[in-house]
Amino acid sequence: MKRGTPAGYGRPTPQPDQKQGAKVRSHANSTTLRSDTQAVSIDGPVEQVFDFLADPANLPKWAVGFCHSIRRDGDHWMVTTAGGEVSIRYVTDRELGVVDFYISPAPGIEAAAFSRVLPRGGGAEYVFTQFQTPGMPDEVFTGQVHALLEELRILQSLIRARAACSASAAN
Repeated sequence: MKRGTPAGYGRPTPQPDQKQGAKVRSHANSTTLRSDTQAVSIDGPVEQVFDFLADPANLPKWAVGFCHSIRRDGDHWMVTTAGGEVSIRYVTDRELGVVDFYISPAPGIEAAAFSRVLPRGGGAEYVFTQFQTPGMPDEVFTGQVHALLEELRILQSLIRARAACSASAAN
């Protein structure tokens, strides 16, 4: 997810690399620099984990480095970040466990972060992939990577605490 200033974010378009024959992502003559994928095991039914993550109102509860607050604005959501306000839209599919985030810091510019909630025994595995986009300094992306690690720990603890509260209320 985008965690700093909105500048330099855009949706990359796949382009062939003429020299090496490999595929690279290119946008405005720049190349996407790096990606980061992290995962966390969560003790809780996969359906409950999905429902929690797929609800935009829950974003500030766990993505504390990115989302200071969130509000609905018509058919989309507005997130207050450290760098200002950005628009975010969710693409979700419960059957496939898809919870994808499309962040728009300005009209016509959109960055994506992709995530999946996967079944793992009696619990869930949450996998999150983010990309360093053209114009994003390395230190900003590195900060996002470190922030996501902490946010996934928060998410794991939050789901665990909710399950514990539900279990004690049932007894």
